[in-house]
Amino acid sequence: MPRLEDAEIKKYWQIFQGLKPVDNKLSGDSVAPVLKNSRLPQQQLSAIWDLSDIDNDGSLDFEEFCITMRLIFDLVNGSIPEVPDQLPSWLIPSSKAALIQANQAVSQGRNVGLDYEDDEDGLSDDFDWYISPSDKSTYETIYQSKNDQFGRIRFDSLNSLYSTLTNVPSSDISSAWNLVNPKSFETIDKDQTLVFLHILNQRENGKRVPRGVPASLRATFSKEVPSYDLSAQAKPLETTKTQASKRSFAESYLSKIGHGSNGNAEKGTDFSATEGTDWEEVRLKRELANLEKLLSEVQNRSKADEKESEEQRMIKYEFEQLLKYKQDQYNRQQSGSGQDDLSKVENDIKDLETQAESLQEYLDSRSQELARLNQEIASLQH
Repeated sequence: MPRLEDAEIKKYWQIFQGLKPVDNKLSGDSVAPVLKNSRLPQQQLSAIWDLSDIDNDGSLDFEEFCITMRLIFDLVNGSIPEVPDQLPSWLIPSSKAALIQANQAVSQGRNVGLDYEDDEDGLSDDFDWYISPSDKSTYETIYQSKNDQFGRIRFDSLNSLYSTLTNVPSSDISSAWNLVNPKSFETIDKDQTLVFLHILNQRENGKRVPRGVPASLRATFSKEVPSYDLSAQAKPLETTKTQASKRSFAESYLSKIGHGSNGNAEKGTDFSATEGTDWEEVRLKRELANLEKLLSEVQNRSKADEKESEEQRMIKYEFEQLLKYKQDQYNRQQSGSGQDDLSKVENDIKDLETQAESLQEYLDSRSQELARLNQEIASLQH
């Protein structure tokens, strides 16, 4: 079975670093020269990119770049006739194996339609990112029952929950996992788990899984820092039907693992986590930070102005010295001292003309002598 050799990986690393990655990733524009230098057809290059960009973020990390380079070399060297339909197992990075499996599940679900109809009739696009206190409590209970010793959740650790979701196909479960796990780790933390469960809850209640997540959540997932800002989200209107369907989410699953519903009605948004916060202090600190930033910008601009002023003074000094030199030359010319200089130049020119005439006469005489010698040589040869 083929494999990536250590020497090969080191070579790819040198190329990767030479392309100056940003945040350890290369954009399409950065990789384009390497792709074009292979002289492979555009169709093949596009297929290679689709296979290599496993997380579909429009850029390549080093592992994805290694996949791209190996596929290009195999095609150029004739080791493979065409771009494969899917990555061979030996070329799949271990850190991205779970994501590839999830992507394959999504692809199979969309194209084959084993679990549900492709057109998804009856689903609503009105997805709601708001997590109510009661839903959050349910999600946290599930999280506490399934997280490992590091507080992490694996995809397959929730298999028993997936089996209770009658309206959520496996492809949508994989799509939800990919949304909350943009870095394609094998595990996710608590915040990601809560949002993952919320997406499954919304899908169970007839809401279509969104194509992306809000910017605030995307930053949270990337940094893996908890961020719950209930005050920044408006509480949605809920009908009796949606309230009932939300209460039913995972209740059978919670009962199975020994966590039944307490049956308490919702009491509204829980702001207890924000009690005691000195918002005025927060506001003043933010204003102070803005003022410090503004002061720094003014100081930097002042330094730039001082540097520019110094350059202008140097240029002015140089022009003043040039003007002084020109004035001295003009004064000498007016006083007559310049006339002596002209007479000296004229005498030098006459001397040079005399020397040139003498040299010309000497050259003519030597030319005549040379012609005479050539004639004598010619007569001796005959």
